Amino acid sequence: ADTAYADYEVETVVRGGMISPRAFRVNNQVASLVDNSEPPLYARYVQHLRRILLEDLTFRDRDILVLGAGGFTLSHHEPANRYTYVDIDPAIRMIAEREFLREPARGEFIATDARRYLVDTERHYDAVVVDVYSSRTSIPGHLVTREFWRDTRHALKPGGVMLANLILDSRLESSYARNLLATIESAYGRCAVEVLFKAAARSNVIVTCFAGETAAAARIYVDERNMADLDSARSP
Repeated sequence: ADTAYADYEVETVVRGGMISPRAFRVNNQVASLVDNSEPPLYARYVQHLRRILLEDLTFRDRDILVLGAGGFTLSHHEPANRYTYVDIDPAIRMIAEREFLREPARGEFIATDARRYLVDTERHYDAVVVDVYSSRTSIPGHLVTREFWRDTRHALKPGGVMLANLILDSRLESSYARNLLATIESAYGRCAVEVLFKAAARSNVIVTCFAGETAAAARIYVDERNMADLDSARSP
Protein backbone atom coordinates (compact mmCIF):
# COMPACT_ATOMS: atom_id res chain seq x y z
CA ALA A 1 0.00 0.00 0.00
CA ASP A 2 1.20 3.49 -0.85
CA THR A 3 -0.03 6.62 0.91
CA ALA A 4 0.99 10.25 0.89
CA TYR A 5 3.27 9.54 3.84
CA ALA A 6 4.82 6.11 3.33
CA ASP A 7 5.00 2.84 1.42
CA TYR A 8 3.82 -0.25 3.33
CA GLU A 9 4.38 -3.94 2.76
CA VAL A 10 3.84 -7.11 4.79
CA GLU A 11 6.07 -10.10 4.09
CA THR A 12 6.89 -13.46 5.65
CA VAL A 13 10.40 -13.63 7.12
CA VAL A 14 12.65 -16.11 8.90
CA ARG A 15 13.62 -15.35 12.51
CA GLY A 16 15.13 -17.83 14.93
CA GLY A 17 12.79 -18.85 17.72
CA MET A 18 9.70 -17.38 16.01
CA ILE A 19 6.80 -19.32 14.46
CA SER A 20 5.83 -18.10 10.96
CA PRO A 21 6.82 -14.49 11.61
CA ARG A 22 5.74 -11.66 9.36
CA ALA A 23 7.26 -8.21 9.02
CA PHE A 24 5.56 -4.87 8.57
CA ARG A 25 7.72 -2.79 6.25
CA VAL A 26 7.49 1.00 6.19
CA ASN A 27 9.44 2.76 3.44
CA ASN A 28 11.17 -0.55 2.63
CA GLN A 29 12.43 -0.97 6.19
CA VAL A 30 11.19 -3.43 8.82
CA ALA A 31 9.14 -1.47 11.38
CA SER A 32 7.46 -4.33 13.28
CA LEU A 33 7.43 -8.10 13.64
CA VAL A 34 4.81 -10.51 14.93
CA ASP A 35 4.54 -14.30 14.80
CA ASN A 36 2.03 -17.05 15.49
CA SER A 37 3.37 -18.11 18.89
CA GLU A 38 1.09 -18.18 21.93
CA PRO A 39 1.62 -15.59 23.26
CA PRO A 40 2.98 -13.87 20.14
CA LEU A 41 6.58 -12.77 19.85
CA TYR A 42 7.60 -9.37 18.52
CA ALA A 43 10.70 -7.44 17.49
CA ARG A 44 13.31 -7.60 20.24
CA TYR A 45 13.09 -3.91 21.09
CA VAL A 46 9.28 -4.11 21.40
CA GLN A 47 9.56 -7.10 23.72
CA HIS A 48 12.13 -5.14 25.73
CA LEU A 49 9.81 -2.13 26.01
CA ARG A 50 6.91 -4.36 27.04
CA ARG A 51 9.11 -5.97 29.69
CA ILE A 52 10.06 -2.58 31.13
CA LEU A 53 6.45 -1.40 31.30
CA LEU A 54 4.77 -4.62 32.44
CA GLU A 55 7.45 -6.35 34.53
CA ASP A 56 10.02 -3.80 35.67
CA LEU A 57 7.57 -0.96 36.32
CA THR A 58 4.58 -3.31 36.89
CA PHE A 59 2.26 -0.95 35.03
CA ARG A 60 -1.43 -1.75 35.40
CA ASP A 61 -4.35 0.55 34.59
CA ARG A 62 -1.94 3.21 33.33
CA ASP A 63 -2.11 5.66 30.41
CA ILE A 64 0.63 5.15 27.81
CA LEU A 65 1.27 7.47 24.85
CA VAL A 66 3.10 5.95 21.87
CA LEU A 67 4.56 8.37 19.34
CA GLY A 68 4.95 6.46 16.08
CA ALA A 69 2.48 3.63 15.53
CA GLY A 70 4.65 1.10 13.70
CA GLY A 71 2.62 -2.10 13.67
CA PHE A 72 0.73 -1.36 16.92
CA THR A 73 2.53 -4.28 18.58
CA LEU A 74 3.30 -2.56 21.89
CA SER A 75 -0.34 -2.98 22.93
CA HIS A 76 -1.01 -6.21 21.01
CA HIS A 77 -2.79 -8.69 23.31
CA GLU A 78 -2.03 -6.34 26.22
CA PRO A 79 -5.24 -5.47 28.12
CA ALA A 80 -3.63 -4.22 31.35
CA ASN A 81 -3.10 -0.60 30.29
CA ARG A 82 -4.62 2.12 28.08
CA TYR A 83 -2.68 3.04 24.93
CA THR A 84 -2.87 6.12 22.71
CA TYR A 85 -0.98 5.98 19.41
CA VAL A 86 0.00 9.10 17.47
CA ASP A 87 1.17 8.79 13.85
CA ILE A 88 1.16 11.28 11.02
CA ASP A 89 -0.38 8.83 8.51
CA PRO A 90 -4.15 8.42 8.97
CA ALA A 91 -4.10 5.19 6.92
CA ILE A 92 -1.53 3.26 8.97
CA ARG A 93 -4.00 1.75 11.44
CA MET A 94 -6.28 0.32 8.77
CA ILE A 95 -3.32 -1.14 6.86
CA ALA A 96 -1.72 -2.64 9.98
CA GLU A 97 -4.99 -4.19 11.16
CA ARG A 98 -5.92 -5.65 7.79
CA GLU A 99 -2.56 -6.86 6.52
CA PHE A 100 -0.21 -7.22 9.51
CA LEU A 101 -2.03 -7.85 12.80
CA ARG A 102 -5.05 -9.36 11.02
CA GLU A 103 -7.19 -8.21 13.91
CA PRO A 104 -8.15 -4.86 15.49
CA ALA A 105 -5.33 -2.92 17.11
CA ARG A 106 -5.71 -2.16 20.81
CA GLY A 107 -5.82 1.48 21.80
CA GLU A 108 -6.85 4.93 20.63
CA PHE A 109 -5.34 6.28 17.40
CA ILE A 110 -4.74 9.95 16.60
CA ALA A 111 -3.49 10.92 13.14
CA THR A 112 -1.26 13.97 13.51
CA ASP A 113 2.37 15.00 13.81
CA ALA A 114 3.90 13.87 17.11
CA ARG A 115 5.28 17.31 17.97
CA ARG A 116 1.99 18.99 17.16
CA TYR A 117 0.14 16.56 19.40
CA LEU A 118 2.46 17.20 22.33
CA VAL A 119 2.07 20.95 21.96
CA ASP A 120 -1.73 20.83 21.69
CA THR A 121 -2.69 18.10 24.16
CA GLU A 122 -3.82 18.80 27.70
CA ARG A 123 -3.66 15.11 28.60
CA HIS A 124 -0.92 13.65 30.79
CA TYR A 125 0.43 10.11 30.68
CA ASP A 126 2.19 7.66 32.94
CA ALA A 127 4.55 6.79 30.08
CA VAL A 128 5.51 8.28 26.73
CA VAL A 129 7.13 5.90 24.24
CA VAL A 130 9.03 7.58 21.40
CA ASP A 131 9.44 5.42 18.28
CA VAL A 132 9.30 7.96 15.48
CA TYR A 133 11.39 6.62 12.63
CA SER A 134 10.59 7.67 9.06
CA SER A 135 13.07 5.02 7.81
CA ARG A 136 15.46 2.45 9.25
CA THR A 137 17.79 4.96 10.87
CA SER A 138 16.21 8.38 10.36
CA ILE A 139 14.20 10.33 12.94
CA PRO A 140 12.67 13.55 11.54
CA GLY A 141 14.88 16.44 12.59
CA HIS A 142 12.18 18.29 14.52
CA LEU A 143 11.75 15.23 16.76
CA VAL A 144 15.31 15.14 18.13
CA THR A 145 15.67 18.64 19.56
CA ARG A 146 15.81 19.66 23.22
CA GLU A 147 12.45 21.36 22.80
CA PHE A 148 10.84 18.14 21.58
CA TRP A 149 12.17 16.15 24.54
CA ARG A 150 10.93 18.87 26.88
CA ASP A 151 7.51 18.54 25.24
CA THR A 152 7.50 14.79 25.99
CA ARG A 153 8.31 15.59 29.61
CA HIS A 154 5.46 18.08 29.83
CA ALA A 155 3.07 15.35 28.66
CA LEU A 156 4.06 13.09 31.57
CA LYS A 157 2.39 12.83 34.93
CA PRO A 158 4.69 13.55 37.92
CA GLY A 159 7.21 10.73 38.14
CA GLY A 160 6.22 9.40 34.71
CA VAL A 161 8.66 7.62 32.41
CA MET A 162 9.81 8.36 28.88
CA LEU A 163 11.09 5.44 26.79
CA ALA A 164 12.81 6.12 23.47
CA ASN A 165 13.81 3.58 20.85
CA LEU A 166 16.87 4.88 19.00
CA ILE A 167 19.01 3.26 16.32
CA LEU A 168 22.64 4.24 16.85
CA ASP A 169 26.12 2.84 16.47
CA SER A 170 26.42 0.17 19.12
CA ARG A 171 29.47 1.77 20.78
CA LEU A 172 27.76 5.18 20.96
CA GLU A 173 30.88 6.76 19.50
CA SER A 174 29.37 8.77 16.64
CA SER A 175 28.65 12.48 16.92
CA TYR A 176 24.97 11.74 16.32
CA ALA A 177 24.79 9.20 19.17
CA ARG A 178 26.68 11.36 21.67
CA ASN A 179 24.81 14.55 20.79
CA LEU A 180 21.36 12.93 20.73
CA LEU A 181 21.84 11.29 24.13
CA ALA A 182 23.17 14.55 25.57
CA THR A 183 20.16 16.40 24.14
CA ILE A 184 17.73 13.98 25.81
CA GLU A 185 19.53 14.30 29.14
CA SER A 186 19.44 18.09 28.87
CA ALA A 187 15.66 17.76 29.23
CA TYR A 188 15.51 14.91 31.75
CA GLY A 189 18.80 14.66 33.60
CA ARG A 190 20.53 11.28 33.83
CA CYS A 191 18.80 8.49 31.88
CA ALA A 192 19.40 4.76 31.54
CA VAL A 193 20.85 3.70 28.17
CA GLU A 194 20.64 0.07 27.00
CA VAL A 195 22.31 -1.18 23.79
CA LEU A 196 20.40 -4.29 22.68
CA PHE A 197 22.80 -5.61 20.00
CA LYS A 198 26.29 -4.89 21.29
CA ALA A 199 28.12 -6.95 18.62
CA ALA A 200 26.36 -5.24 15.69
CA ALA A 201 27.53 -2.09 13.96
CA ARG A 202 24.14 -0.47 14.55
CA SER A 203 21.73 -1.33 17.32
CA ASN A 204 18.42 -0.50 18.90
CA VAL A 205 19.24 1.65 21.94
CA ILE A 206 16.54 2.01 24.58
CA VAL A 207 16.70 5.21 26.65
CA THR A 208 14.68 5.36 29.89
CA CYS A 209 14.15 8.71 31.63
CA PHE A 210 11.96 9.72 34.56
CA ALA A 211 10.18 13.02 35.04
CA GLY A 212 11.50 13.64 38.53
CA GLU A 213 13.08 16.71 40.03
CA THR A 214 15.93 18.20 38.05
CA ALA A 215 19.18 16.95 39.54
CA ALA A 216 22.04 19.22 40.53
CA ALA A 217 25.04 19.40 38.26
CA ALA A 218 27.34 16.40 38.56
CA ARG A 219 30.82 16.67 40.01
CA ILE A 220 33.85 14.53 39.29
CA TYR A 221 35.45 12.48 42.07
CA VAL A 222 39.19 13.15 42.40
CA ASP A 223 41.81 11.97 44.88
CA GLU A 224 41.97 15.31 46.66
CA ARG A 225 38.88 15.79 48.89
CA ASN A 226 37.09 12.73 47.49
CA MET A 227 33.37 13.08 48.32
CA ALA A 228 32.29 9.62 47.10
CA ASP A 229 31.69 8.11 50.54
CA LEU A 230 29.67 11.10 51.72
CA ASP A 231 27.52 11.12 48.57
CA SER A 232 26.98 7.37 48.91
CA ALA A 233 25.82 7.77 52.51
CA ARG A 234 23.33 10.46 51.47
CA SER A 235 21.89 8.36 48.65
CA PRO A 236 18.43 6.77 49.09
